[in-house]
Amino acid sequence: MKRTLFFVLLVQTVLVLTSGVPFREAIKSDPYNAAGNYHPYSVPAFSDTKAPRGYKPFYVSHYGRHGSRFITGTSSYLHNLEVLDTLGSLGLLSSGGEALRQDLHLMRDAHDGQEGILTQVGSREHQGISRRLYSRAGRIFRQKDRRKVLAQSSPITRCVQSAANFLDELKALSPGLDIELYSGERYRRFLSYDASGPQRDSLNRVVDAVVDSMTTSMFASPETGKQLFNDIPAVKKILGQEPFEHFMYSLLHEASIAKCLDIDVDPFSHFTEEEIFSYGVAYNALVCYRFARSKESGHLRDTATGIPLLRDFIAKADEALREDSRKCADLRFGHDTGIGAFLSLVQVDGYDKTPSLAESYKVWPGYKYIPMGTNCQLIFYRNRKGDVLVKILRNEEETTIPAVPTYQGPYYRWKDLRAYFASLCEKD
Repeated sequence: MKRTLFFVLLVQTVLVLTSGVPFREAIKSDPYNAAGNYHPYSVPAFSDTKAPRGYKPFYVSHYGRHGSRFITGTSSYLHNLEVLDTLGSLGLLSSGGEALRQDLHLMRDAHDGQEGILTQVGSREHQGISRRLYSRAGRIFRQKDRRKVLAQSSPITRCVQSAANFLDELKALSPGLDIELYSGERYRRFLSYDASGPQRDSLNRVVDAVVDSMTTSMFASPETGKQLFNDIPAVKKILGQEPFEHFMYSLLHEASIAKCLDIDVDPFSHFTEEEIFSYGVAYNALVCYRFARSKESGHLRDTATGIPLLRDFIAKADEALREDSRKCADLRFGHDTGIGAFLSLVQVDGYDKTPSLAESYKVWPGYKYIPMGTNCQLIFYRNRKGDVLVKILRNEEETTIPAVPTYQGPYYRWKDLRAYFASLCEKD
């Protein structure tokens, strides 16, 4: 059975390697596109479709993943650097391997006392998202009778830091806003609740098997590691029970967060394009499993994680639409576990696909769909008659939900969108 599973996965991987032209081209243009959810936020070249005549923006409901951060745990850094230091002392590192060792030491030093904390890259990301929201829909924040902004954050430090950067920028642009920021475990329960239990444990075993097999097969080339090591058989001997392929994957994974940091290093420059591509494809399977949907994992996170968050969007919008409401914005700050499940549940364009994990990179590349700072904004518009339209932005770009017809262009009638959202909440 195990041999059969491995053969099937190997065949899938071969197909992946030979048919992934768009992803491979993305790696060529920017090797760090292999970083998946470790990729820094990319500012889109967006444009706005003019709202139907008579409709003006008056309310925004937002969810933003924290910005670029340091790695949350550095135990693998310590292990891999210990191995690289040993290999260096034995003369087993090439010039490229030595350069990688030095870069990883610089990265490890930068992490000292900062694990999981927002970097200045992340601070600038949320300042920019806030500034651009004001630039395109500033009328929302200049209403005389609507000045209240409610912000809620996961209690994890990087999320609170992201909220602070976003709100400080917004307050500077519109000093008269009445901003309230709340954080604590009660907010994390709906901002980034994570599924657990026997079903989750079973799926974890499935995805581990898929990613392990993909890693083993994709790094199986005899050329793997030759740019880093002088004697690969000797390296394998020192690694002992740790597979060489998994060691390569781990080195690439740690290197992948480099562009989120506040230091100038380029560890990916020491790997070959094929090694980076192999890592990107294998890691994308894991990212897709964790933050979207797949044939193997189904809709587990859609319902367990996405529904509580979607209910919050509905409830807060209902409150904001009351005639006596003074609220102009609901701003949420959380994690990839929250925003990914939300976008997957409502099935915005791109998140409406259900690929196999091995081929997820073809239709759902993580660097594009769940980078640092990933965000979704529902911008509400109203005319003098009180009719309400909504435009959806994903990472600041106009998007739609293919399952729901729009009213005009990217604009939905709120009553239609709300009915659809409510139907999704009946799944659990």
